[in-house]
Amino acid sequence: MIDLSADLGEGAPDEPEIWPLITSANVACGGHYGDADSMTHAVQRARELGTRIGAHPSYPDRENFGRKSMSMSPYALRATLIEQIAALRDIAGPLHHVKPHGALYNDAHKDRALAEIVIESIRSIDETLPIVCSDASQMATAARAAGTPVIREAFADRRYNADGSLVSRSEAGSLLSVDEAAAQAAMLANEGAVIARDGSRITIPFDTICVHADMERAVKRLRAIRKTINPGRGDYTIERRDLFADLTMEDLLKQLEEMSRTKKPL
Repeated sequence: MIDLSADLGEGAPDEPEIWPLITSANVACGGHYGDADSMTHAVQRARELGTRIGAHPSYPDRENFGRKSMSMSPYALRATLIEQIAALRDIAGPLHHVKPHGALYNDAHKDRALAEIVIESIRSIDETLPIVCSDASQMATAARAAGTPVIREAFADRRYNADGSLVSRSEAGSLLSVDEAAAQAAMLANEGAVIARDGSRITIPFDTICVHADMERAVKRLRAIRKTINPGRGDYTIERRDLFADLTMEDLLKQLEEMSRTKKPL
């Protein structure tokens, strides 16, 4: 069973179509986007669809959508993260997880001190509340040291660096096309690995695969990913693994292109 997740409650135009296609949602809770109305709507949709819901806190930077690093005192950062997570919890009730957003996610991936502030903030709300992050991140290391559960995250629609971090959105080629994302999801599902920007093959242990709702063609990308990792069924169980077991990323892309031309099912 593969969990497909998305960052939602962020005002992206495709969100209404994305909600039924995922099983977990990371909901913006006021730092980079969101207010009581958007959080309430997200909670309602999650309840209607049986979707797991988690908080998606960030640096308090609505102007830059939380995608620029900020220098904050540990006290101030901890305070805003607790406020954001609590805001969603007060509307949704018990949360399934917390996933940092944008620059905070990227900064805490490499910075242990920052990662510890994130974990402390989560534990201030609920010591049993899991964090969603990369298995190779400092957030995962800090969480495990503190006893916080870790939900390991992989990305289908973003290109990876060789160290397991994501290529910055500001760099060309960082965002994958529909076919590239479907191929990367298939490789994750069948091999637990991706091809990094430098051409190296890196292992990415994961419990959830994230797709970004704010990217162009997000709905088409998500539908292609679902079809690739789970053809012809309503759940997310991986089927027909043998079709992908020995394929490289290049082979996967060629197969997806052939499928697109012929409409031949997997």
